[in-house]
Amino acid sequence: MPRAIGANGRINMIKEATYGTAPAGNWLRMPFMSIDLGAEQPLIQSDVLAAGNNRDPAAPFQDVVTVQGNAVVPIDLINIGHWLRLLFGAPTTTGTNPNFIHTFGSGAASLPSNSIEVAHPDVPSFEVCTGVRGGSLDIDFSPSGPAQATIGLMGQGSTRAGTSAAGTPTSAAYTRFSKHQGSISRGGSALAQVTSARMNFNNNMEMVRTIRSDRRVEGIDPGVATITGQITTRFENTTLLTQGTDGSSAEFAFAYVIDANNSLTFTIHEAYLSLAKTPITGPAGVEATFEFQAAFNAAQGRAMTVVLRNNQAGTVYA
Repeated sequence: MPRAIGANGRINMIKEATYGTAPAGNWLRMPFMSIDLGAEQPLIQSDVLAAGNNRDPAAPFQDVVTVQGNAVVPIDLINIGHWLRLLFGAPTTTGTNPNFIHTFGSGAASLPSNSIEVAHPDVPSFEVCTGVRGGSLDIDFSPSGPAQATIGLMGQGSTRAGTSAAGTPTSAAYTRFSKHQGSISRGGSALAQVTSARMNFNNNMEMVRTIRSDRRVEGIDPGVATITGQITTRFENTTLLTQGTDGSSAEFAFAYVIDANNSLTFTIHEAYLSLAKTPITGPAGVEATFEFQAAFNAAQGRAMTVVLRNNQAGTVYA
């Protein structure tokens, strides 16, 4: 009997028209590196005494079901747009082929949901998580390596079956961004001497638990969005130190660019920096690490804008 192996694992995903209901049809097959989304139901130790004739415990009982986890996915030209839709809502799309411009914005009043199937065809076992919403996005920027993102997910419920619910899954063309295609700018000008950076967006989702017989949560509600991270630079000038000292803000953009028609840019319109040390730890170069937090920008009407340029029509991410 075959055992499940990650090499044969699959993620299939589809938009939900009705929250918590998995639609029929042909789902999307998504590339990924790892995923631990699924249902967990812990056991609670019984506090009942004298259930038997000695000191041995009474049977434990089951607690509530929680559906959540993380997906580590490549940052690619097309598939990343489906994850961005889950995190920010449907984009506004302009342009024409081959340069469609999909603009996502933080702070949407409501967010969409997807059904996600985590498939182990070797067993076979197919777990369909429904009512899944995007909780967080974490991206690491460095000079080399493949670009990838960690997506935090929360769902309403989960069911397992011996056959797939995904129909005949379709796959999009796969073009992955590399970290060497990345850039960071401040106020529209390239920020020099950056050795690493990290950006985290979080919808701060809350599971709404009500009294229900189906063991599902009522829903997943978004809270106040937060955008945080850090930028580490070689100590070349006092530009970032001055901003951290003054308590002023600036616009920062984190981008991956293949060419004029194919790119992904995260623009934080109003970012505040903490004051950072400039420690001397030896004969090598001096580095400073600046923590940042974003705030709502009145001129833009949001804290962050994400722009994805590719050859996909607006209906793909609607």
